[in-house]
Amino acid sequence: MVFHKKFAVILLIIWIVQMTIVTIPARGQEKKIGEYEVKAAFLYNMARFIDWPDKSLDQKSTLTIYILGDAPFGSALDAIQGKTIKGKTIVVKKADSLNILTKGDILFISGSEKERLEQILKGISGLPILTVGDTESFAKNGVVVNFYIEDKKVRFEINIAAAERAGLRISSNLLKLGKIVPP
Repeated sequence: MVFHKKFAVILLIIWIVQMTIVTIPARGQEKKIGEYEVKAAFLYNMARFIDWPDKSLDQKSTLTIYILGDAPFGSALDAIQGKTIKGKTIVVKKADSLNILTKGDILFISGSEKERLEQILKGISGLPILTVGDTESFAKNGVVVNFYIEDKKVRFEINIAAAERAGLRISSNLLKLGKIVPP
């Protein structure tokens, strides 16, 4: 078991190094799908290093990722649709209302939802949902993981307090790779 965890951590580190080498266009230029392919891969691999509360995934055969707001991923999430994490098949869905969000396990909140972020987070407060975004200040405002671009590479920041409120435990190995948002 220890060897398996060490091997998984080494693979995660190698994978993240490879993914951060992807060049991202300069600000003001049209974003290429390459950025969102990297973010989709991050979503998949990060979920492997998150522990949901014991019973929240037990009764399910799927791990559902909802996309709320504009869908910047294009077809990039197709690559992870149907793969498995923790024995659960990944299902990606577009959220058409706030009511459906309580049924998901991972929620990507698009920048188009910035004005409603507080309302969205209140609506899922206390539920074991990994919230993810890629908009400035999202992590500071309560989203668990937020992607950002630095030196033309995709990076991520983590709000540990938000994860704790959702009942999620983040592997220390993942925490070492992200930027921790101060409480």
